[in-house]
Amino acid sequence: MNTTQRQLQQNLLRTLWLGFFQVFLVFMPIAVPYFQSKGLSMADVFTLQAFFGLVVLITEVPSGYVADIFGRKATLVIGAAIAGVGHSLLLVADGFWGLAMFELALGVAHSLISGADIAILYDTELAMGRGEQAQRQIVGRLYGFRTVSESIAAFLCTLLLLHSMDLVIWVQAAAGWIPLVLALLLVEPPGERLKSDDHLGNMTEICQALLTRSRLLRLIVLALCIWSLTTFYAVWLLQKIWESHGIELVHFGYLWGGLTVVAALAGRYAHVAEDKLGTTGLLLFIGISPAVGYLGLELFGMVGGYIASVTFMISRGFGLVVLRDALNKRIPSEYRATANSLTSFGFRGAFMLTGPLVGYYLDLWGMTATLYLLAAATLVIFVMLVLPLLLAVRGLPTNGEADRAAASADAAEAGAAEEACAPGR
Repeated sequence: MNTTQRQLQQNLLRTLWLGFFQVFLVFMPIAVPYFQSKGLSMADVFTLQAFFGLVVLITEVPSGYVADIFGRKATLVIGAAIAGVGHSLLLVADGFWGLAMFELALGVAHSLISGADIAILYDTELAMGRGEQAQRQIVGRLYGFRTVSESIAAFLCTLLLLHSMDLVIWVQAAAGWIPLVLALLLVEPPGERLKSDDHLGNMTEICQALLTRSRLLRLIVLALCIWSLTTFYAVWLLQKIWESHGIELVHFGYLWGGLTVVAALAGRYAHVAEDKLGTTGLLLFIGISPAVGYLGLELFGMVGGYIASVTFMISRGFGLVVLRDALNKRIPSEYRATANSLTSFGFRGAFMLTGPLVGYYLDLWGMTATLYLLAAATLVIFVMLVLPLLLAVRGLPTNGEADRAAASADAAEAGAAEEACAPGR
């Protein structure tokens, strides 16, 4: 193995570890009680998350575009530095606006890292000449690293809470700087970059490629933007539900840790599940299971509700990995970071519009009505979006040939090869 190959091999591990520490959120299992201890209501909590979504909405696409023009490493270094500052703000943040500054920094950092991390992984694999199977596992490995990180952080939170909540925040602030160290050690992989002389033309071409040239690709993009909401709301409701059941705060860490272990395993074996169930079977599962989870949270009590919440993690692990991989296999390297950022842009925009409404509905009508509402909304999303996607892929092979067949179908539907979709050509 020559020097370049060794550097690229290290790139893979360092980027995966960067993803690990990016989401090493020790305070996440107690985020809602912590925010409430700073004077926030549940409506404020959801509004704060919507503000985070607004920040991401504004900065997501420009940051991905910057990564496609100026390189992935520089973008990751800047994003990791801002993340370190953001986590340090937790030490002094108080009240809604203090925590809003924390969310602002994390939103900008998330935007810079999101898209660039997946792009550098795919570009590194391509530069190393890895086979399609290795490339197919990239999203699953990154998702696995991230969710294992969340699990370890959650269990650590439980141990730290034996001392105090303040210790949790201090550890969070310190861990927030580790991604910067890893980002500085990365090398920029070789690959095509967007031309920087026609920004409007580039963005027009990218949006057309994602939304108008292939029905299947358009449905994948929309699913990443909208379907992801069906499991995301559960993340911010579970802690409130545990609280309502009288579960003490010290137990939140391992409860959340257990769920993230399930999510990590689901992401790691998402493509195995796709091969076993078939793409249509997997889409059917991820489309309906969140509705089952919301109903289970209401109907089955504390223990049954916790078991029901596992469905969110399995569905999220399967869906995000398979859909994200399907997207990246259908787009060229030139605008991979921008394309991934656009899907995050759509997801955050959808949450920004609906998150505060869910929070206000919860404060006004209570948890039971909110869970039934979210179950109904999940089924609507299944009928309007996931079912058309399921029908679009029906009849395609369900083994490793599925991606190649789907990509060929996309190219035929678009009426051009993938290179014809690249901006500036």
